[in-house]
Amino acid sequence: MFGDSWKIINVPSQGVLANVDAFYRREGEVGYSTNGYLVLEDLLNRKERIDKIMIFTDCQLWNSRNDTKITAVWNKYKEISPDSRLYLFDLSGYGTTPLDIVRDDVFLIAGWSDKVFDILSAIDKGGDALSEINSIELGTPPACNLAFSQ
Repeated sequence: MFGDSWKIINVPSQGVLANVDAFYRREGEVGYSTNGYLVLEDLLNRKERIDKIMIFTDCQLWNSRNDTKITAVWNKYKEISPDSRLYLFDLSGYGTTPLDIVRDDVFLIAGWSDKVFDILSAIDKGGDALSEINSIELGTPPACNLAFSQ
């Protein structure tokens, strides 16, 4: 979780997205800025190699502390972990892009669906995200039965 500062929050491996209310209750614990670069800086300082880094954000990854840019920190991190990939999940759609996404190691994903993991898997296997998206079969919405009484 990041804001003015950052901290590791352990969440259960099952039903992580069902814990959204728990995160809302923790609002303000790390402040209200969007210093997402702190996550990468921490990994860099600990020399911890992570293959997939996923940041769920509104992509307004401003730095309220100094002139550090997330791109510069990402480039430094890639020196110790060259195979890492960064996935930015844009949950608000302001249309901003905090990193150059014309790279083979940074992916901007707008919105959320559980099908995202199928797309990430296809990308990891060298597949094309658009082909994977087009192959997703959309289910039929459940029927809605209404009863009216007077």
